[in-house]
Amino acid sequence: MQTSPRRFQITNIKLVYSTIILVIAGGILGYLIYSQRDILLTYDWDINWSQVFFSFMVFSLDLVLVVFVWSWLMNSLGKKISFSTHFLYYSISNVTKRIPGTLWYVASRAQLYKSDQVDYKITTITSGVEYAIATIGSVLVCLLFAIPIIIEYSYNPYLFIVVILIAGFVIHPRVIDWIFRRLKLDAGSLEYRLILKSIVLYMLIWMLGGVVLFLIANSIYPLKITDLPYVIGAWSIVGFITSVLLFLPTNLGLTEVGISLLLSNIMPSSIAVIIAILGRIFITIFELIWAGASLFLQKRGNNPKGL
Repeated sequence: MQTSPRRFQITNIKLVYSTIILVIAGGILGYLIYSQRDILLTYDWDINWSQVFFSFMVFSLDLVLVVFVWSWLMNSLGKKISFSTHFLYYSISNVTKRIPGTLWYVASRAQLYKSDQVDYKITTITSGVEYAIATIGSVLVCLLFAIPIIIEYSYNPYLFIVVILIAGFVIHPRVIDWIFRRLKLDAGSLEYRLILKSIVLYMLIWMLGGVVLFLIANSIYPLKITDLPYVIGAWSIVGFITSVLLFLPTNLGLTEVGISLLLSNIMPSSIAVIIAILGRIFITIFELIWAGASLFLQKRGNNPKGL
């Protein structure tokens, strides 16, 4: 069975586009390491690589769950596409979150799905729905694990209520249907059951993200298992804050500052800063590994002979 010229051309365009994204993200990772060289070079490194390996495995599980939610949403609102394709597009666009600025990942997704005849408006709206679901999930995890942090730093509880109400309104099926009608888009619809499943799964996703940070921290500084709930709380509340501030010109460094500030309550502040930076580096490497692997596997699948 021969590949059509148009399909071959589209595949090559996606390959070039994805490669460019990976090169840019890799360059940003290199700049991050270079910019923090003074801190990184002065630390007496003794990394427990088994903890790093376990953190990669948990990250991988977390990524699969995120793509499950994304594929549910896209298959319901847009066009039914294979999970492997969703995984490829999500992995590639995910690394663009490391590029300074806002919403690069949405533009990247729209461009990738365009080759599968998915209207960019549908991809953009679905990204908004995912963002709202993820934000609700972070709030709920904060309420489970970050109450001590909320009390200590006097976060206004009304902020969480307002965010949940706004996000809940945005993902209401009738609101989504109204948006599609206004835009004259031929799209599917969401069911309440799917929305609830996605929120519950995103709660698990946020908790696993905290486990990833805990394991990375444990690779250079011994933590007690009783510290895990606090680390999950710190991860979720920093994630919530960065989500709320998504539309700022850039939140570069905000996550690291927040993580280091909160972790300094359970370890020396100098170690907390190192862990925040190391967490950013390792997670970016994990993202690049999966983006590169999924791109390679997709290319081999389209061209089994490697030609």
